[in-house]
Amino acid sequence: MPSSLRALALPAVAIVCAALAGPAAAQLPSFGIKPLLGQASDAALDKLAQPGAFSSDAAIRIALPAAGHSNVGKLLELAQQSGLSANLDAALNRAAEQAAAQAKPIFRAAIDRATLTDAIDIARGGPTGTTDYLRRSTGAQIAAQLQPLVRGALQGSGVLQKTAQLSALGFDEARLTDYVAGKTADGIFTYVGREETRLRQDPIGTGTQLLKGLKF
Repeated sequence: MPSSLRALALPAVAIVCAALAGPAAAQLPSFGIKPLLGQASDAALDKLAQPGAFSSDAAIRIALPAAGHSNVGKLLELAQQSGLSANLDAALNRAAEQAAAQAKPIFRAAIDRATLTDAIDIARGGPTGTTDYLRRSTGAQIAAQLQPLVRGALQGSGVLQKTAQLSALGFDEARLTDYVAGKTADGIFTYVGREETRLRQDPIGTGTQLLKGLKF
C-alpha cells in the first residue's frame, strides 16, 4: 500500500481496534476529531462575532418569532402595536453576535467531552459528521449555557427594557431569551458545519493535517 494511503488508513484502524478492545481502551487518545472540531468551532465563532454576521446571512438571521411560537409569538404582534418592531430584529441579531464572541469556552468544554466511541460514528458521518455529533450530544446544553450570554446582550442593547413595557400584556422575556439562545446555537452549529466541510475538503492544508492521526 502506498505510504499516502497508509497514512490515511491509520486513524480508522486505530478507532476500530480501540473500540473492539473495550470501553477502557475506547478512551485512549486517537484520531483527529477534537482538533478538527476545535478549529472548526473557533473559526465559526470568530466569523459570527463580527458585526452584521447574523443579520447578513439569511440562513441564520434571527427574526421575530411568528405568532404561533408559544408565548414568544405574541412579541411580533405586540411589538408592532407598540412601534418597537423596527429595531427589535436588528437588536436580536446583535445579541447573537455578542454571545458568539464569548462562546468559545462553552464549545471547547463540549468538545472535550467527546469520546472515542463517538468517533466511530463521526468518521462515517460525512463532511459535517463532527458538527452533527456535537449538535446531537450537546446542543441542548450549549443553548442553555448561551442563555446568560444572550440575556446580558439583550439587556445591554436595551431590548429587555423596551419589551418590559409589554409584560403587562402577557409577554414573557424569559421566553425571548430562550428563543434567541436557541437560534444563536443553531446559527453557530451551521457555521461550524461549514468550517468542518471546508477543513475536510482541503487536501493539502490544515484539513489534511487534522485528519491524519492527530490525537484527542
